[in-house]
Amino acid sequence: MNKHILLAFFLSLPFLANAQSPKNLVSFGQADSVTSDILKEQRPLWVYSPPVDTSIFAKPAYPVLYVLDGDAHFASLMTMIFQLSVINGNTALPQMIIVGIPNTSRNRSRDLTPFSNASDKTSGGGEKFTAFLEKELIPYIDNHYATAPYRIFIGHSLGGLLVANTLISHPGIFNAYVAIDPSLWWDNSHLLKEADHQLQQNNYKGKSFFLAIAHTMNPALDTVQIRKDTALGSIHTTAILQLSEQLKKYSGNNLRWKSKYYEDDDHNSIPLIAAYDALRFIFHNNRFPTYLYFDKNGSPDSLKKLIIAHYQQLSREMGYTVRPSEIAFNQFGYMHLQQNNFDKAQMFFQLNIDYFPESFNTYDSMGDYYIARNDQAKAIAYWEKALAIKYVISTKEKLDKTIAQKK
Repeated sequence: MNKHILLAFFLSLPFLANAQSPKNLVSFGQADSVTSDILKEQRPLWVYSPPVDTSIFAKPAYPVLYVLDGDAHFASLMTMIFQLSVINGNTALPQMIIVGIPNTSRNRSRDLTPFSNASDKTSGGGEKFTAFLEKELIPYIDNHYATAPYRIFIGHSLGGLLVANTLISHPGIFNAYVAIDPSLWWDNSHLLKEADHQLQQNNYKGKSFFLAIAHTMNPALDTVQIRKDTALGSIHTTAILQLSEQLKKYSGNNLRWKSKYYEDDDHNSIPLIAAYDALRFIFHNNRFPTYLYFDKNGSPDSLKKLIIAHYQQLSREMGYTVRPSEIAFNQFGYMHLQQNNFDKAQMFFQLNIDYFPESFNTYDSMGDYYIARNDQAKAIAYWEKALAIKYVISTKEKLDKTIAQKK
């Protein structure tokens, strides 16, 4: 495993290289790689995993976003997801692991096209690349990172073609699919012929698909005229519109999907805004009214019921047990404790125990709550539970001091 820090600004803003030393560069993510027996090559990866101190908190589990052309889209996706899942307590999206899959030398059309084309003799390796994703890359990520059993697959252009092909022919690999202005025209729109059969036969229950369409055709043409136009931009758009029509036609296959046309964006400008809309569509119920966490006057019991109902609903939609952020709930517990909002503090600490019974931190924090309430016996009991999970010197010192005072 080859890991080192990705210097994001160095990669995206080369002109800064002479102005900053490496120590001062803003960085995120790490480089990794996986050896592929299927592709007979070493595949580089760019990976971002949310930082968490597992020596204190329970090991988390994050949805995983896999993005093709990873070197082009990794930085923007990471920044956007961080903004919508962390900054200012934002919960529009969950925190995620991002796996950028860069292209290796001269292999883009080989890997991203599921059908060969006479004009490109190296094309048509998409099925083999899909097998690499399913049998080698995903197991590697699951074994080395804190993953949840929910995967998103994003691709643009030829990458969008592969995403659409994977949804149609291999829907079980990922949970959500995002095809951004996909090159469905490839090989005389071969995929559309496959889609007409597969979308009718397959059951896509639990799957989501977002289809983004850029403005690439002659603006003077309407949707009827565009089908007769032979310009590449028109052929490109017509193929995508045909897939959208197929999705409407076979609506009984339980696929949750949405298509959106971006009249102000062309093929090159669409990825960022489309990825934003796609992720908001996929995680449409993720947001929780976090202002309620700060409400001093609201009922703790009512808030607790809302929180539990919210995460139960998310768990049903996502297909696995979704838990809140232990770190965030811990912070809210201490915030209310410092403000003498004892009922709210206890609620957050107890929820953390309920959601994370394996965590040292949850019992340690509840011990702090009870010592603040002058209940030494319960403080001792919770600190002992914490130490039974993990020995931490600061907790042992609190425990010994309280026991000595109690005598």
